[in-house]
Amino acid sequence: MLPFFNSNSVIGLIDKQTAKVNVVDKINIILTPSFYWVKKAFLEVKFSSAALKYAPSIFEGMLPEGDYAYYVVKKKDGFMFFAYDPDEIIQSLKNKGLNASQISGIYFAQNELENISSPVSCNHDDVIVLHDETVLQVKKYLVDESTVVQNIDDVKQLSKHKIILHKSSVAHSIKELRPLLLTLGALIVLYATQLFFSYQQYESVSQKPSVFKEYKLPLTFIQNSSIEKKLSKNFKAQKSFRKLVFAILKLPLSQRERINTLSYDKEQFKIVFEADNFARLKDVKLSLEKSLGNLVKVEITKNIMQVKIK
Repeated sequence: MLPFFNSNSVIGLIDKQTAKVNVVDKINIILTPSFYWVKKAFLEVKFSSAALKYAPSIFEGMLPEGDYAYYVVKKKDGFMFFAYDPDEIIQSLKNKGLNASQISGIYFAQNELENISSPVSCNHDDVIVLHDETVLQVKKYLVDESTVVQNIDDVKQLSKHKIILHKSSVAHSIKELRPLLLTLGALIVLYATQLFFSYQQYESVSQKPSVFKEYKLPLTFIQNSSIEKKLSKNFKAQKSFRKLVFAILKLPLSQRERINTLSYDKEQFKIVFEADNFARLKDVKLSLEKSLGNLVKVEITKNIMQVKIK
């Protein structure tokens, strides 16, 4: 029989070995330690946000090969660091029949079960225990099985330490960005073609004097200067466009940021971002302006960035 949850505020303990789950309304998920690595460390910084950048070094040499995300919780005597594979968790929840629309929040057992007094069963063979302020997953035969509880009904309120999962692997990223990359690729090909014909025109114009002479056409300095200025203007605009396209492809987006849509019209890009903190787009703007100098004008409105070629 499948586990069945029927409550808008239900809390479920999910392990890698958990079978398929039926949910009505929403579920808050507590992940067992099988889904993450945890390590406590002391750093000379005050905030979790400052400690987060040290997480890869904290776990260096400990993790199997993969694409990991990190989370940090500040404690009285240091920081608790978490490493987890978002792709693995997303796929595991999907295999258990849990869709994103059914999930209210995702939490780590370390932050939600730190007050348990008895071992908690998480699958047929393993239990969750608390040892030296760390929530561990151990074999059931290592504890007194008569003390094992089968549920987490004692957990009435969850902490503020909810994680947000974004697919992070290269394969997933390429798959999700494929439509955008195809669009940008088509634009690059289109403008590269135009640039090619512009070069041909320029070379043709540079040979005009002999053509004019051969066909006895009028030849003036003003006419040649006008043609040269027009071609030079087109060449500079298309060169700026190419630089802008490559700068967009190299934007320093984090794992929680992505480009939702991108459009181009009348020498202006309109980029719509998906992110948890739109204030971070100011850093993206600075990066774009730094790489392109005064070639572009960048404006931000909430999650929309407009980049105009000058």
